[in-house]
Amino acid sequence: MDRKFVIYNTILTFIMGFLVHGMYGWFPSAITSIFPVNESLFEHVKLIYLSPLFSSIILYFYFKHKGYGISNLIFGLIVSTMFNIIIFYLAYLPLYRSYGAIMWMTLLIYFITIILSNYLYYLIIILPNSKRLNIISSIMIIVILGILTYFTYHPEKIEFFRDPETHTYGIKK
Repeated sequence: MDRKFVIYNTILTFIMGFLVHGMYGWFPSAITSIFPVNESLFEHVKLIYLSPLFSSIILYFYFKHKGYGISNLIFGLIVSTMFNIIIFYLAYLPLYRSYGAIMWMTLLIYFITIILSNYLYYLIIILPNSKRLNIISSIMIIVILGILTYFTYHPEKIEFFRDPETHTYGIKK
């Protein structure tokens, strides 16, 4: 599985990012509000969080069908996703503050951070299985989704939550 997991998950996560990014715009509803609802930095955290979640679900069934045993999948997902959010914003924010939103730069940084986080993900899933960590991580996934959804409807009035295109916060009313 080694490199295949990193390669497949990187490509799938990157593609999933485009689908996740547009989901609310294509199908606006309370259900799809878990997806990004505007162009704020906060809403892009949701993109970085949800893209690997959905790609991991797909890859889980693919690798299970192929007979690969995948342990620590959920724990690896939560750790690598949080790692991706952190390194993405550490790389992106200084450039964003200096030059604004430049699409090719944003996508390049996103792709590189996906590769790095998927390598970390792979290193975690090859470790001996830890049911306790996977259970705790499953709860964390749900809690984080709840927090992200809460701030979609109740954003703070700070730059991180402000849509730079419409100068609004959260879902447009």
